[in-house]
Amino acid sequence: MKRTAFGRMRSAWLFVILCLGLLVPTATWAAGEGVLEGQVVNGTADGQAAGGLEVVLRAFQGQEESESQTTTTDAQGRFRFEHLETGSDWAYLVRVGYQDVLYSPGTLVFEPGQSELSTEILVYEATTDVRTVRAERAHIFVTLSDMGLGVTELYVFSNTTDRTYVGAQEIDGRRWTTRFLLPKDGFDLSFDDGTLGGRFLSTPEGGFVDTEPHWPGTTSVLFSYDLACLGGNCNLSRELLYPISNLNVLIPDTGAVVDSAQLTLAGTQEAQGGSFLNYAGLNLASGQELDLRVRLPGAVSQPAATRGGQASALPWIILGSVLVGLVLVYPFWRRRVEAAAREKK
Repeated sequence: MKRTAFGRMRSAWLFVILCLGLLVPTATWAAGEGVLEGQVVNGTADGQAAGGLEVVLRAFQGQEESESQTTTTDAQGRFRFEHLETGSDWAYLVRVGYQDVLYSPGTLVFEPGQSELSTEILVYEATTDVRTVRAERAHIFVTLSDMGLGVTELYVFSNTTDRTYVGAQEIDGRRWTTRFLLPKDGFDLSFDDGTLGGRFLSTPEGGFVDTEPHWPGTTSVLFSYDLACLGGNCNLSRELLYPISNLNVLIPDTGAVVDSAQLTLAGTQEAQGGSFLNYAGLNLASGQELDLRVRLPGAVSQPAATRGGQASALPWIILGSVLVGLVLVYPFWRRRVEAAAREKK
């Protein structure tokens, strides 16, 4: 079909307007009446403009995922999705990738009677400066198990800069951000969020690394393992790889004693009807040896030849403890959101 001069002129003007960023990119489902609009903003002081970034919107109805939609931000970082379902059983996850890091504001839902949603996605410039990494809090929870001890460790890292730490070193072609050492006799390692070979990678010295970026704010790592104890003496000592501002060790008040040159008894902690001794240490420097040994009140059975069975990981202590209650829930939720986005990337 032959194009008129007016048609050619209109196409030319649309091209100019798009180039100038005067139209907000829009992606649509030919379905409901909901609109989700937002803006990607670079939170780094001297960061680049957030234009031209791909934004992915995933839709979920109940437990089932619908098709995803993609658009691109305009020169001001704005984006818009239209014709979305607004029912109470629908939820949306929007995310954007910037410098190989995914960012998301989390799950978005329409309230009853609401047809428009607005959100902002903060992105940051990436950095490989390891000085941004510091453990603001660390908690070690101990229980008795058939093999000796069941141990759960929680680390809350704080990034007070306006850049995302992405790590400078690689394992198997993947960058990692933090490294962890286990006690010499630790085994049956498991994670609250992730697996070895997925988010976490094993290291030759017997520990593991975390590949999760450290966004500005806090990032948390929670893992559990069993510890074999010879004659009732349990050694949890290992080198500290990062500074720790506050370290707490909780152990049932059943006659066991913590021996440590760096930790002192700071009273007891009640949780789920039980009493736990709380040993605390402040401002522990990286590079030093964490001196941490537990003497049980009686002999503990020696480890069997086959190390089967997972030790109790104390999930109820983590949820019930006042100390852990101070840890923000948001870092765990954000990691799950980003992990879900990565699986579908």
